[in-house]
Amino acid sequence: MTRSALSLALGLWLITASSASAQKTKKVPTNSRLDRLVQPYLQGDEATRVALRAEYDRTYRPLERESDLRRIRERLAKLLAAHGGRRLETSGTHYFFDPEKKRGKYIVRGARADTLFIGLHGGGVGSGDAEGMAAGMGGGGWVWIFPEVLEKTERGWVDSGTEEFVLELVEAAKRTFPIDPNKIYVSGHSMGGHGSWSLGAHHPDLFAGAAAYAGGPTPFYRSRTDHTIVDIEDGLLPNLYSQTFLCFQSSDDPRVPPEPNDYAFERLKEWKARYPEGFNYRYLRVDDRGHNRPAEGYLPTQQWVAEHTRNARPKKFLWQPTLEWKKHFYWIYWPSPILKSLMEVAVTEPNRIDVRLLEGGDDPGPFSLFLGAPLVDLDEEIAVFVQGEERFRGRVEKRLSTLLWTLPWNDADRLFEARIDIGGSDQ
Repeated sequence: MTRSALSLALGLWLITASSASAQKTKKVPTNSRLDRLVQPYLQGDEATRVALRAEYDRTYRPLERESDLRRIRERLAKLLAAHGGRRLETSGTHYFFDPEKKRGKYIVRGARADTLFIGLHGGGVGSGDAEGMAAGMGGGGWVWIFPEVLEKTERGWVDSGTEEFVLELVEAAKRTFPIDPNKIYVSGHSMGGHGSWSLGAHHPDLFAGAAAYAGGPTPFYRSRTDHTIVDIEDGLLPNLYSQTFLCFQSSDDPRVPPEPNDYAFERLKEWKARYPEGFNYRYLRVDDRGHNRPAEGYLPTQQWVAEHTRNARPKKFLWQPTLEWKKHFYWIYWPSPILKSLMEVAVTEPNRIDVRLLEGGDDPGPFSLFLGAPLVDLDEEIAVFVQGEERFRGRVEKRLSTLLWTLPWNDADRLFEARIDIGGSDQ
C-alpha cells in the first residue's frame, strides 16, 4: 500500500472511530431524565421548544429499539397529563379567561363520555349567547361544551381570536374528560352554522365531523349590484376531503337564504367527482322550516355525524390554508403556508410520498412530514417527491425530539416518532 493510500485509510478509520465513539456517548433518556426535561419543554415558548429539540437531537441517540420507544411514549403520556395545561370545570357556566370581566364564557353539559360536541350559538352584531344554544342542543350521551363568542360580530366564530378560544377549549376538554380524540365534533345554528362550516373545514385534523344548521359559508358575488354567486370563501371545500359534514337548510329561511349552501354543495359534487374516495357529506334541504331547526330536532342528524370517526393519519388529504397561525395539518408542518393555495399530500405507493401545490405556486418551500404506521414502514427506505421531483430518499430515524414536537397535541394518533424535514423546516 502506498503512503498516500495508507494515510487515506488511516483518516477514514479515525473518522469512523470518532463517529462511533460519539454515538456511544449518546444515550436513550431514562424515565427520571424525561421527568426533568418534559416540563420545561411544555412550558416554553416556541423559540425555546425549537432550541430544546435541537439540544435533544445532539444529546440522545435515535430510538432504535421498540421497547425504548414504547416506554418513552407511555411515560410522555403520563407527564403530559401532569403538566400539559389547564382543565375545564365539569359542569355549569364558567369563564375561561377572566371571570371578573366575564370573558371566555363556556357552559359544560353531559356525561363523562368519550365523545365531545362543541355547540356554537347564533347571533350577530351585539347579539347571541351560549345559554341559547345550550337550551336547544345537547344529549346523545356526549360531553357538550357551549362557548360564547369573545366579540359579538357578524362573523363572531372566526373573528377576534374566538376561533383560537374554541380550540383551547377542546384541548382543555381532552385533559378533563376521557375524550377519544377521534370523536370530537362541532355543530351550530345560524351564525353557529357558519362557524361550523368554518371551524370544521379549517380543522378537519381535529374535528371528526361538523353539522351546520341554518347557516352557510360566505359567498362571493359578481358585483355589489349583481348578487349572482361566483364562489365561496377559501379554505373550506377542499379541506372537507377527509371530514364528515352535514348541512341543514330550509328554502324559506328569511334570515339565511339557501343560495350560498346550494352553490357550495354543487361545488362539493364537483370535488366528489374529482376525488370519489373522499368528501363524505349530506345536504338536507327542506321547504318549510324557515330559520328553525329540523322538525325532528338536532339530535338525529348529529348522531349520523357522530357515527363517523376521524382518521388522524389519512394517506391522502387536501389543504387550502387561510390562517397564518395554522401551520400543522394532519401529518405535515408548513412553517410559511401560502395562503389560499391548494396542496395535495399523498402516499401514492408504499413508502413514496408526493407533495404537490395544485394551485398557488410552483414550490411550497420548507416543510416537515411526520411519519409512522400505517402511513409508511419506517424500517424501509422512504422517498419524498415535491412537484414530481425527488427531494429525499433514505431511512428515517425515530427521535425523542419528534415525539416532543407532537406531544402537546395530547393526541395519541398524532404523536409521531419520525419526521422528514424538507428544506430545514424545524423553526
